Amino acid sequence: MIGQTEEEIENVIKEFNPDIVGISILFSNLNESGHTIAKIVKKINSKIFVLVGGNHITNSLIDYQHNITHPGDDIPLIKDLEDENIDCALVGESDFNIIELVNKIINNQDISNVPGLLRRISRGKYKNNPSDRITDLINLPIPARSLVNMEGYFDIGAFHSAKSRSNRVLNIMCSRGCPEKCTFCTTPQMWGHVVRWRKLEDIEKEIKLGVEEFNIGEIQFEDDTITARKKNLVDLCNVLEKVGLPWCTPNGIKTNYHLATQPDMFKAMSNSGCYQVTLACESGVQRVLDNIINKRLKVDQIKPAIENAKKAGLLVHTFWILGYPGETFEEMNQTIEFALSTGADSFSFSILSPLPGTPIYRKVVKENLWWDGKSLNDLMFRSSLVKVDGFDGPYQFEKFVNEANLKANLLLKERDPKRFAFKYGKDASEKSLIKQT
Repeated sequence: MIGQTEEEIENVIKEFNPDIVGISILFSNLNESGHTIAKIVKKINSKIFVLVGGNHITNSLIDYQHNITHPGDDIPLIKDLEDENIDCALVGESDFNIIELVNKIINNQDISNVPGLLRRISRGKYKNNPSDRITDLINLPIPARSLVNMEGYFDIGAFHSAKSRSNRVLNIMCSRGCPEKCTFCTTPQMWGHVVRWRKLEDIEKEIKLGVEEFNIGEIQFEDDTITARKKNLVDLCNVLEKVGLPWCTPNGIKTNYHLATQPDMFKAMSNSGCYQVTLACESGVQRVLDNIINKRLKVDQIKPAIENAKKAGLLVHTFWILGYPGETFEEMNQTIEFALSTGADSFSFSILSPLPGTPIYRKVVKENLWWDGKSLNDLMFRSSLVKVDGFDGPYQFEKFVNEANLKANLLLKERDPKRFAFKYGKDASEKSLIKQT
């Protein structure tokens, strides 16, 4: 939808004339684009080796393995490997496995034992080699951003934060892993339940290189649980205080971590340049949090966390999800009303996306909960794929969620015009508010 056209991608591949093309399908909504690139590659030269990796293929394998061990469940095809334009996949953390694979391919060696390799044997039959997690992230190099068209990303300006402070943003991950087991999320399957941090000196070096090479004006940390290990976070804040750039946590943080010392944690973040935290609240109904999401969070812990962050001088953005299988129409309205009462500065009400690799996805597939005519291929933005209590179709529900977003994100303008202007700028329109949240 943005970026290079298919013709431009084709021209890049022709000019480079590669032996191998790797395609990272980070999210399932990018799957169709990944397959399009594979088709372009094979059209240019069928001998080019095409492999895919990332969250989507990793979690597709998890579904396949789950259904093998659960009699009565249909065993799904790993559709990515049924595509004749894709030769194989690497699943899990493949930072180093891909080096071994590439070396063997270009030296015409047997690749069958490469860790993490996933290959199609015949229709519906696959072979996967086990692979260990990277226990020590100290061995990971700093991303080679000089090989990427960073100016193109700056020009597009589609940054993760609901409202960025700069038009030159550096996205960084300090850690991998999440200790939670939320039923809609794929992070623990991809990165594991143990939170592992990179070496602080490497993170600092990555930031300084970003400033020197690209004149970075803001940092957005993409960690799934950057607050899980408080000591690491505080040490990072000490570094960021010296750097002097604004930063935020657009990927969301757990709302109830370190409640007893949360004010001090948020203050350390604020003092080091953090201007906004995003709290992953998900629902305002305890039954939904406990029985549907499996989120270790009490509803009465949400408002205190928001107050703690605001008292520390931080803007507070919040995540909420509507349309879980089994959630009632009344409970969705309760979540919206509760969210409006929390005192948060801004809100993202998202439509539940059934992501491969999650219990919710397997439930949707097994019970055929898709709206008529909808499937995973329609996963994009706030599209509704799964039947929702109280609604006759997906577009009716999408309208309901969009109206909730608009109503919620105009609250700050009514309650505190100065804070609203500080967050969005003086000329923020209703249309821009929907876009920014």
